[in-house]
Amino acid sequence: MRKICVYTSTRAEYGIMRNLIREIHACLKLELQLLVSGSHLNEEQGMTVDEILTDEFIPTQCIDIALNDDSPSGVCHSMGIAISEYGKFFVKYTPDILVVLGDRFEAFCCASAAHVCRIPIAHIHGGETTEGAIDEAFRHSITKMSNFHFPSHDEYRKRIIQMGEPPETVFEVGGLSVENMKKMTLISKEELEKSINFRLDRPFFLITFHPVTLEENTSGIQFNELLKALDKFRDHKMIFTQANSDPNSHIINTMITQYAKENSNRCLAVPSLGSQRYFSAMRLCEAVIGNSSSGVLEAPVFNIPSVNIGDRQKGRIRFKSIIDCDPDLDSMVSAVEKAIQMKNQISNQFTYQKTAHKIIYTLRNANLKNIKKKTFHDF
Repeated sequence: MRKICVYTSTRAEYGIMRNLIREIHACLKLELQLLVSGSHLNEEQGMTVDEILTDEFIPTQCIDIALNDDSPSGVCHSMGIAISEYGKFFVKYTPDILVVLGDRFEAFCCASAAHVCRIPIAHIHGGETTEGAIDEAFRHSITKMSNFHFPSHDEYRKRIIQMGEPPETVFEVGGLSVENMKKMTLISKEELEKSINFRLDRPFFLITFHPVTLEENTSGIQFNELLKALDKFRDHKMIFTQANSDPNSHIINTMITQYAKENSNRCLAVPSLGSQRYFSAMRLCEAVIGNSSSGVLEAPVFNIPSVNIGDRQKGRIRFKSIIDCDPDLDSMVSAVEKAIQMKNQISNQFTYQKTAHKIIYTLRNANLKNIKKKTFHDF
């Protein structure tokens, strides 16, 4: 059987790939290897490896890369550990193909190690842009190391070819998030309330805000403006999920904890809800607020309006339910008000495309003999 190694390092990434992992595991012609790392193994990020185990997936190996320091030097230290340890994994388990998703520095390290170990790489969600984050460069670097590409939209497919990748290696397959949420069993409001021990007896917002990593020391300033904006909506309840393990994430997470403590009658702060509870909350909320990719990629699946703040997601394709705003008080208040007015007025933004099936077909049938990567595609 062909050995397919799937790499996952964050709650969001795993949530997107869950159904793909399940279908690889069920395929009689493929052997699943699951490399679990990054914030999945971090207590402050919710130890989300437990969600993987709850789904009855057994990691081939869990690799801790010491994500306990979110300063630039701390991230570089974690990257050094990651490349070294991932290289050891590939030498030991010799996968035939590595599957990575997105643009995180952890995924870049995994792709780099695989590239050195001459393991073909399949990259999901390439060709996108996030102009406000250092992830932008990581994503495109992974693209240039990858042999097979699975973008979610034809525009992203064209960008990958524009970057020099041969068209025959680029497969527009749609978004895994759409497929996952169509298949996921979501829980009711009452079940969600019981699970998180928090009453949702009023309309509520689902809020996730990450550092804008290409801007100098703006995280605390921007998030403070968001908290001021949220003060204007005291008739709403709020569920905060913590920021990713990016530089300056501790600033945001500390502010979330303090704000939720001071407003405990209407606010809940959690490191991670897990995919089922997160998407159940998304389906039920008044609006998704922040600068997470989930507001751009996933909220539209439920026709839920999302307020996208600042430049972190700048460059991604926009759906009509997404309201962009500047990271200042007046702009955010106006955007939230618009989102509330839009609720229940949005429909039919996505179609189901059997994305996992398309990816698995390529993983099963790709010719891996004497595989070589061209540097450029000539027009």
